[in-house]
Amino acid sequence: MISIFSIVRVESREDKMIKFPLLGYLGYIITKIFNIFKWLSFSIDKLETSRLKNRIATISIRKPIFIAGLARAGTTIMLEMLSKHPELATHQYKHLIMPYIPYAINLAITKMKIQAKPSERVHQDGIIINQNSPEVVEEIFWQQFFNRAHNQSVSNIIGKDVQKPKFESFYKSHIKKLLLSQNASRYLTKNNYNITRLEYLLKLFPNSKFILMIRNPINQIASLIKQTKLFLNIERQKPLFQDWLQMIGHHEFGNGLKCINTGNPEMINKIRNLWSDKKTYIQGWAYYWHSIYEYIANLLEKNAEIKNASYIVNYDELCEDSERIIEGLIEFLELPQDKFELVKEYYINHLDKPTYYKPNFSQKELDDIKKITRSTAERFGLKI
Repeated sequence: MISIFSIVRVESREDKMIKFPLLGYLGYIITKIFNIFKWLSFSIDKLETSRLKNRIATISIRKPIFIAGLARAGTTIMLEMLSKHPELATHQYKHLIMPYIPYAINLAITKMKIQAKPSERVHQDGIIINQNSPEVVEEIFWQQFFNRAHNQSVSNIIGKDVQKPKFESFYKSHIKKLLLSQNASRYLTKNNYNITRLEYLLKLFPNSKFILMIRNPINQIASLIKQTKLFLNIERQKPLFQDWLQMIGHHEFGNGLKCINTGNPEMINKIRNLWSDKKTYIQGWAYYWHSIYEYIANLLEKNAEIKNASYIVNYDELCEDSERIIEGLIEFLELPQDKFELVKEYYINHLDKPTYYKPNFSQKELDDIKKITRSTAERFGLKI
């Protein structure tokens, strides 16, 4: 199945040459067509929903799970792990090209017995994917219905007072179709942009479960910078890569990077200005980390309902004390432990901190990161 992250290949970590085969261009064209002719996307959605009307009418959305955090906090590995629980349904790479018809796509792939060759995803982070691997897809819908979702000059907060009946109806029907297609009882998604939508999501689904990922800012910022450089290199060689990313809702790296505005446009301007100067580039990332997690910390303090619905996972602790963190997480999510034992054992033995890169900051840069992020990091019990 065509997928942007399984098609684009970095030929080697040394020469960083990008391979983009004919199939990749075909995938881009299909995505472009559906993005231009949005009415077509919604038409096929309505057709599938209509055909499944009676079946999805019996499905209820209970205790959906939303994973969020600033990129490179371990949200993907958390999604990978939890997606292996048999009660959970999640979007997969095969849904990226035609995300509006998850039931039909799943049926077609199964009947045609299509099996993509597993490969490392373009992020070069050791995560191996195929068409059935879980992936962020739902942001495509959010940016279709909320045209200011990625406008970093204004607040991206979608609060509990927001009313969007068309989106809410579509979103709930879509989740039910996904549950039906995977014969699952609960929805699981990873979407970092949901950081500023927690109150809205809790209004839509009062029994939601939020997993909020955080990581030591020094390591997380190093990873953010590594990914940004990688994506910039890909975009230099294959300019359409950036356009494709924007269409499917990935705005976290490369030239198309758009900050999540947590209600402070002045901070976003400050971050952008710092990024524009090599001497203050690291400071910009430190302030971005601070702005995201300060917002989360403040939200948890003032909103008891969000706090009760949330489970904070420190990525470093997940790697160092895997058994305790995973068991606590599964209990919080109210998932059957017995159906997750083999998966748990696998991750206990395989979760390790990344070894394919190391932070390479000067002493001044380290001091800047610590100074800017310390107050927020301490609110989450992080020692830097």
